Amino acid sequence: MIKTALTDMFGIEYPILLAGMGHTALPHMVAAVSNAGGLGVLGAGSTPPDEVRRQIREVRTLTDRPFGINAPLALPNGKENAVVGLEEEVPYINYSMGKGDWIVKAAHHYGGKVSASVTSVKLALSAQKQGADAVVATGYEAAGHSGDVGTFVLIPRLAEVLDIPVIAAGGCATGGQLAALIAMGGAGVSMGTRFVTTQESPWHQNFKDLAVGYDIHDTVISDKFDGIPLRKLASERALQIVNSRLNPFRSFLDSFEVAREVDIPYPKLFWDVIRKGPAETIKMMRMAQMLGEQKYGFAGDTRRAAVGGGQSVGLVHDLPTIAEVMKQIVAETHEAQSRLAGAVGGAVDVDTARRKSAAPAA
Repeated sequence: MIKTALTDMFGIEYPILLAGMGHTALPHMVAAVSNAGGLGVLGAGSTPPDEVRRQIREVRTLTDRPFGINAPLALPNGKENAVVGLEEEVPYINYSMGKGDWIVKAAHHYGGKVSASVTSVKLALSAQKQGADAVVATGYEAAGHSGDVGTFVLIPRLAEVLDIPVIAAGGCATGGQLAALIAMGGAGVSMGTRFVTTQESPWHQNFKDLAVGYDIHDTVISDKFDGIPLRKLASERALQIVNSRLNPFRSFLDSFEVAREVDIPYPKLFWDVIRKGPAETIKMMRMAQMLGEQKYGFAGDTRRAAVGGGQSVGLVHDLPTIAEVMKQIVAETHEAQSRLAGAVGGAVDVDTARRKSAAPAA
């Protein structure tokens, strides 16, 4: 085991979470991570609530170990999916893009745990005040919606100011990094890019092969994807979006498909967006364009689809099973801890030798 506050909280073997990626962190991936000793997290996202309920129940047929769901509250169906998680008494709920004190209160009633995804000290302190049991600190390196501070600065800073565990998200794909994050005060890591490049991932093989060939510089971050800074792999389509202007007509057409996908009547979705004002309308138009392209991703069309990916893609060199990934990361973590122990011991020996050499002769 690798023991931290996170493993104690959930009774798991390793402080490794599956990032709750919408439309990607699906039941088989979730169960595989939990069965391998980590904590699988279902990506509820904007998925219709009835489908999320079905997926939660499917996870329970695949594992008897703890798991969770991720609910971005600002997305269509986000709050409704958090309610589904509470009704199903999911052991762990991670929320983002909103205030989650009501989730904390309801989850604690049945013994569940709650974390908030944060990108700053301010948001982290707010989450702690709302009663969150932990925070998932998303660094600049992360796929999806990331902050503007790097993981290896954000984690030690939050460890200084918080009384609750800090889970790192962004840039981590190896055991050496996990050991470093623990050394800096982190309680564990949430990984997305490393897990989507596994055999259980629902990614099309074309995108898995593309990711293995990428280096650490082969991602792009822009607010042109959905109105909020978001990181994706630097595929042909992703670069086109970054370098283009929003097409209102195309976004309007895509919005009909989005309404069908999230199972919300189009008039309701339309007026909900308009009521939020021009800025939010533009964000939703960009999001409609992005969600409208998902079909190309599932079809493996690397020319017309853009998929999320973090800078740690440059540390991914193979496509193993999730169990193999977990085994490798745990072995690397122990190896890194041994190196650190040796280095610290060596430093002490050097200091002792210097003191002895500087001492006056008897």
